[in-house]
Amino acid sequence: MLKLSSVLGLLLSFVWVSAPLPASAEPADSDDGARHGDDDEGHGRPDADVQVDELFFPVQLSDGNTYQIAGYLYHKGPRANSVIQVAVHGATHFHLYWDTPKINGISYSYARYMARRGYTVLAIDQLGTGASSQPDGDFVNLDQTANALHQVLASLRTPHNPTHHTYDRIALVGHSNGSLTSIYATGTYHDADALVTTAWLHVPHPLPFNPADIISQLTTPYIPATAFSKEFRTFLFYHVPTTDPDFIDFEQDHLGPAVQARAQFIDLFTAGLNPSLTRSTGVTVPVLVQNGDFDALQPSAFMPDEPTFYPNAEQVTLDYLTDVGHNINGHRNHLQSWRGIDHWLRQTLPPGGHHHHP
Repeated sequence: MLKLSSVLGLLLSFVWVSAPLPASAEPADSDDGARHGDDDEGHGRPDADVQVDELFFPVQLSDGNTYQIAGYLYHKGPRANSVIQVAVHGATHFHLYWDTPKINGISYSYARYMARRGYTVLAIDQLGTGASSQPDGDFVNLDQTANALHQVLASLRTPHNPTHHTYDRIALVGHSNGSLTSIYATGTYHDADALVTTAWLHVPHPLPFNPADIISQLTTPYIPATAFSKEFRTFLFYHVPTTDPDFIDFEQDHLGPAVQARAQFIDLFTAGLNPSLTRSTGVTVPVLVQNGDFDALQPSAFMPDEPTFYPNAEQVTLDYLTDVGHNINGHRNHLQSWRGIDHWLRQTLPPGGHHHHP
């Protein structure tokens, strides 16, 4: 039997040969200064200018039990008319993906960046990770995880939630497996007014093995953090030329220890190989899709066909990120992503505008 680390290495390692993007895949924003600079990243600004509240949202799942979803609320100034971004991390991570501190003078905190631009950001720990409840790992599948996210979002529409604020404009922002959860939740429950997916694509990818043979060898309900070596994570998640080695060290020490429920992991690849299972056809709100050209898992060269998987969405916008790997926020040039999301949200959910929610 393969060791778990070998199993995960095989299951997660999509190997691609670099190829130029097709003519239709030119970057949406050719302003290199706006996409690669770090002039407005918040250098020198103290973290104290953004308030962070740790909150716990009760959710009841299909087994009849009540669990807790941990959320970290980032805000600055009045919240009455702000858009709330609910940020959903990917596999092997937790909310810290959205709030990594400054390293060598560069801020990697998406949540604080957006809070300084007038948004409220709720970065959650997905069910089974971080400070959220950890039910049996074979119970924590995509359906339960999306249901938990739905209940968090639904509560934000009322004053009866841990933030004590009512939000009428919600943007759901996912990364990798968090994008899958966000797509599934939006297509099923229709809680969000806008959907942002990063590092995720529906377009089928060829695999050099039969995933069913590999998945059958995952022998524990939760996949331990020790299954992922630093070398493996670096290959999988980063475009090394645009990544600070000190960030990779931080990620290994502080993000890497997150565990992953086996059922979530299986559903990630089940849905990945059968796009109809993501419920993207049920998504009716505007969608922004961001992917990097050096993403070993979901390379942007496959993005042109992505809108076909959202036939009922109000609009689908593709944003091609350059010199970026899978963990977008961890690259030195991550501002091209953050600015793109900010710009798109201001157009899609303008300040003082009407929300899309039914």
